[in-house]
Amino acid sequence: WHALTVRQIIEDYYDILPAGGWPNFVFGNHDIHRFATRYGYENHRSIAMLLLTLWGIPTLYYGDELGMEDVPIPVAQRVDPWGVNMPEGDFGRDPERTPMQWDASPHAGFTSGQPWLPVADDYQTRNVASQLADAHSTLNFYKTLIQLRRSRPALHNGAFTFVDGLGDDLLAYLREANGQRLLVCLNFGDQERQIDLG
Repeated sequence: WHALTVRQIIEDYYDILPAGGWPNFVFGNHDIHRFATRYGYENHRSIAMLLLTLWGIPTLYYGDELGMEDVPIPVAQRVDPWGVNMPEGDFGRDPERTPMQWDASPHAGFTSGQPWLPVADDYQTRNVASQLADAHSTLNFYKTLIQLRRSRPALHNGAFTFVDGLGDDLLAYLREANGQRLLVCLNFGDQERQIDLG
């Protein structure tokens, strides 16, 4: 999770798009570990900001808006063929396919029956109901970003330009449309940074 690496991936993707093509950013899905697990929960909001401010279509995997992480699945409970057929390794995709955490009720409000896979241990605190009630939650952060994206033409169809010269730990870019100009600056470092935009 480094700014220069992320920038290079984005640049490479934009460069290979055919004329008139439209990028689709998918940071998580049912076949790869959840991004809060891969990059650390502490980076989750930066990932959300990146996903929802890049030029292109953002695709969000269920539960990422809560910061859901992979759930360790005991060998006896695995259902994905990769995990069942290779129990000695970490090949299964079940950890990122666990039930959506709706509320603090049994089985996280996902079902009144027995779920196919176990529910995460943190479902009583990390769920839709509790995060809707918390103005500073991850879910409400996503809602704010989505609302911002919908209301700002620069974010949903504006031009995209990287900003250079801010250091190796910052990723910055401009989004522009219809006279609207927005700067997005993400700090990939572990220290607070101040930048001079003058």
